[in-house]
Amino acid sequence: MLTPQTFIAALLLIVVSMLCWGSWPNLMKALPGWRLEFFYLDYTFGAVLMAVLLAATLGSAGTSADFLHRLRNARVNEMLWAAAGGFIWDLGNILLLIAIMIAGIAIAYPVASVLAIVVGVGIGYLAQPIGNATWLVVAVIVLSAAACANAASYRKLGESSGTGVMKALVLSLVAGVLIGLFAPFVGRAISGAHPLDSYNVAICFVLGALAATWVAIPILLTRPLIGEPASILGYFSGKLSWHILGLLAGAIWCAGTVSNFASAGMVGVAISWGIGSGAPMVGALWGIFLWKEFKHADRQAKLLMSGSLALYTIGVVTVAVAYQLR
Repeated sequence: MLTPQTFIAALLLIVVSMLCWGSWPNLMKALPGWRLEFFYLDYTFGAVLMAVLLAATLGSAGTSADFLHRLRNARVNEMLWAAAGGFIWDLGNILLLIAIMIAGIAIAYPVASVLAIVVGVGIGYLAQPIGNATWLVVAVIVLSAAACANAASYRKLGESSGTGVMKALVLSLVAGVLIGLFAPFVGRAISGAHPLDSYNVAICFVLGALAATWVAIPILLTRPLIGEPASILGYFSGKLSWHILGLLAGAIWCAGTVSNFASAGMVGVAISWGIGSGAPMVGALWGIFLWKEFKHADRQAKLLMSGSLALYTIGVVTVAVAYQLR
């Protein structure tokens, strides 16, 4: 089973998670005409498939069934903790995407992101007190400032629709809390009396996310927060290429999640989640260089984005330092 044995190896895995978490939304951007609920179904399926694939390869020693043997021998409590974390995170992720579609990144993102960072690092540290608490507090402040600067730069681009602001704010508040709350659940799963390894944690986590998706999506199609009501059968009207991109998006996200969980076993959830919170920096870089979002931006918007990238970098480095000074 491939797991990090040194802090440098764990740090590299967290960087991989940050790259994956910041990259998968590009595939959603490539499908502006495909309904979010249908994209999200494929996204979740892709995550489950990738979790099983990684467990059967990198997460197995000797035979591909090794991870199944470990999973059968795992305690139900730890499995439920991981699944609950996935269920909660998934609901938050869905609400955040809807809030962004309603009112834009500039309004929805800073509220959810700051809450997720504060809750995730704070409660994650309480569940696994690994790292220097003072430096983690500094990192949370810096990362929160980075999220606000990032949103301000998009506000200058006019990325906020200006409609449904109150609904988007409420959804963002709930989303931020839910996304941040998953960390202690995973912490319990990997540090309990009978801890799960990172690969089996990921499987339980994505199965919990799949359950949340199957609860939330039918409800959102019947009583949508955006758009008109639709039937779940509309999922089958999508082009094959649309489904493939959705599956790939989920697979990329899951690869990052497994990398993050693998590192969390060594450095703790607060550290791995804190550094992984730099994912928006990766997303911003994609926006700058792939989507040319700032090609016609004014000087102030570019300065805000530059400041955001600098703050994210400082915040990520500060979290790494917090581990070294534990």
